Amino acid sequence: MDAQQFGRRLKHTLISGLFIVGPLSLTFMLLAWFVALVDKALAPVIGFIGRPVPGLGLATAVLIVLAAGVLGSHVVGQHVLEVVEEIVLRVPGLNWLYRTIKQISDVFSPSAKETLKHFVVVEYPRPGVYRFGFVTKELTIESGRLPRDFVAVFIPTNHLYIGDCVLVPKDAVLSTELTQQQGIQAVLSAGAALPSTIRVG
Repeated sequence: MDAQQFGRRLKHTLISGLFIVGPLSLTFMLLAWFVALVDKALAPVIGFIGRPVPGLGLATAVLIVLAAGVLGSHVVGQHVLEVVEEIVLRVPGLNWLYRTIKQISDVFSPSAKETLKHFVVVEYPRPGVYRFGFVTKELTIESGRLPRDFVAVFIPTNHLYIGDCVLVPKDAVLSTELTQQQGIQAVLSAGAALPSTIRVG
């Protein structure tokens, strides 16, 4: 292996590592920030007790997350969250950021069965090359000619959280018999979890 090949491989490895470490690091950074925020909010309580309580901020942060999960799983709680969300969406500058993050989290949340509709095969990025993807939306594009039905397909390019969104004619999409969960497992395992035979339609 010459120096040029070694340099290309090293660059590829570093970029791949960055995309793996980046989301994990961001997750832990956000968690640490949230715990620190809770610790700061609990400062008056700690002052009242008279001494620091180890793990109080982390325990409180976990309880807040659990409470949000419980709240979101009930009708009354969902209504409260909708009201809070409506207020946030009215704040200039904050609304677009919240909407973007919310849409991404909705796609990959455990309840995303209606978002990731089907695990499909599409011919992409060039003829003769096929990729797996998830249908996220069905839509119609109108032009000077007759309206044509398309589907938006999310094609993961790095694990599951990074990928391309492409518009594909509906009749060019091959639907598989695999469930959403099987599709996610196939992507996360780099194809190792795929069955030996896949029926498409």
